[in-house]
Amino acid sequence: MQKVYKRYLIVLINVVFVTMSFAQKQLKTTYDQTDFNKNKVFSEVYSFWDKNRRNWFSDSKDTTTASYFVDARNYKGIINYGVTFRSKTFRNFHFIESLSMCFLNVEINKCTYNPKDSIASIEGFVSGNDDWGTNVIIKTKKAKNYIEIFLGEKTDTTRICYLGRTVNKDSVDVKLNNKETNEFTALDTFPAFYFKKYAYSKTLMADRQPFKISGKVTRKTLLAFGSSYSEIFDIGAMIYDPEKNKPNKITQRENYDCIPLITANKLVADIEKEEAEKNQVTYYTYTKKAENYILNRQYGQAKEEYNLLAQNYPVLFARDIHNAVRCAVLSRDLKAAFWWSEKLAHKGIDLPYFNAKIFSGLRKNPEWKSFSIKYDSIAKAAKTKWNLQLKKELDDLLHEDQAEYGLENRKSPKVLYETTERVTDKLINLLKREGFPSEEKVGSLVIKDTVLISFPDFNILIRHAVQQMPENMKTLKELLDAYISSNEYDSKRSFNNATELYSCFRIYKGNLYSSKSCGRINDVQVRKITFKFNNPHGFIMDYGNFAIEAHDSKDQKSVDEDYRKNYNLVMKLTDDWEFYEKY
Repeated sequence: MQKVYKRYLIVLINVVFVTMSFAQKQLKTTYDQTDFNKNKVFSEVYSFWDKNRRNWFSDSKDTTTASYFVDARNYKGIINYGVTFRSKTFRNFHFIESLSMCFLNVEINKCTYNPKDSIASIEGFVSGNDDWGTNVIIKTKKAKNYIEIFLGEKTDTTRICYLGRTVNKDSVDVKLNNKETNEFTALDTFPAFYFKKYAYSKTLMADRQPFKISGKVTRKTLLAFGSSYSEIFDIGAMIYDPEKNKPNKITQRENYDCIPLITANKLVADIEKEEAEKNQVTYYTYTKKAENYILNRQYGQAKEEYNLLAQNYPVLFARDIHNAVRCAVLSRDLKAAFWWSEKLAHKGIDLPYFNAKIFSGLRKNPEWKSFSIKYDSIAKAAKTKWNLQLKKELDDLLHEDQAEYGLENRKSPKVLYETTERVTDKLINLLKREGFPSEEKVGSLVIKDTVLISFPDFNILIRHAVQQMPENMKTLKELLDAYISSNEYDSKRSFNNATELYSCFRIYKGNLYSSKSCGRINDVQVRKITFKFNNPHGFIMDYGNFAIEAHDSKDQKSVDEDYRKNYNLVMKLTDDWEFYEKY
């Protein structure tokens, strides 16, 4: 039995040896871009945390000096972990986080493999742009960045994401779920890997930089490029098991492609999910469709959307009536134009509103005389229903607010905070007693006879409360939420939410800029913004979200340099740099 056993063992060893020798002979010795593309793995999975123990913004607590490839796809964003920020100096402070991840483009020029020593030598170019995505928290001086390249076997582990030094804690109080924090407060833990034994190279992060790397290859060897996102290739499979990654779909991607993950503290995935789930038809469903038609100069279609809006909602905001009248006029439906115009009378808008050029055809129409008499009567009747006490107390609060906030005599941040807290208390009491100052209660604001202002001056009281976040803000928000639900307060289209702080777009010196951290430009958003500067018929639109930067900074060169480094010029909008000072 023993002899038989040995004979079988010898035969088995010989079979294995012959099989391995045969396999060795079949290995390729040169590989090209197609081979690498077929063996690209972990696409859009791993971020790169460099050997200085930093992730996007914080140092690591341990002393390890390895670089890590981290699967941070479940990163929520600092605010969404329950971190809160509150100014200690009474200055306005809003924490805004926008995170983008950007890809590399790897071009393989040459790859040779030597079966005798299992050494692979790889040459090519890699492109990256350090003006791409980042975790936008604190603007720092720009430094040279590098793409790091590894060839070796990965070792799985985990990495902790710490809060880090996100703000100056001398001036801002930072808490996590109402508990004190420090730079090593843990936010999350992510799967990761690193290389223990590896060949290493690096190249400057820029356009089409050359790289070379060579090292021993086993069946588990990976070639990994790390900067923002990573590019990883399964070199072991490419050489020893060509069929392993054959089902992988080859992703064709533009150079410098960049995707936003977090925009203004909100996960882009959540935003997209919310949009996909918005099947409920609301007031703004109709206005959004109508305004999109207006953008395309399809006034007849827009008019029909406003007709549907009126059928479903008995009380409309004046700005939508204002638009509907214009759509009716421009689509030459004068009967509808008169019908819509009468609705403005119920807002207490006086007849001179129709002196605007667009209404010249209405004024020449034979029905104008009888219409104007009826209109004037309705407008006067509407004014008798106004809550004059509410209007007076709002004016008093506005004067109290502006006495401290006025540009000529603006007080210290502490005084402004105390003023807002005091005024907000009074506003809350007024709202509880008299209700929200809707257009039906206090009328619509028109200046220069023909210019409708969709958000009267008292809105600054709400805006200051949002900016200062006084202790009584929660109570005010609860009241406003109720008025939003009853369609009395048009919060969605107001400037009171300070959403421009989170915008990817800036208007500076008459030019439109987009933040480099936001990735690709939203063409629809650009069209909305440009419409504001080419709106001959005076529509009141949702022009999208953008911030306006004043051009009178004391440090003009610094602001200009910031725009050069962090923003892309989209287009010139206007020669009037102070357009925002005008209605």
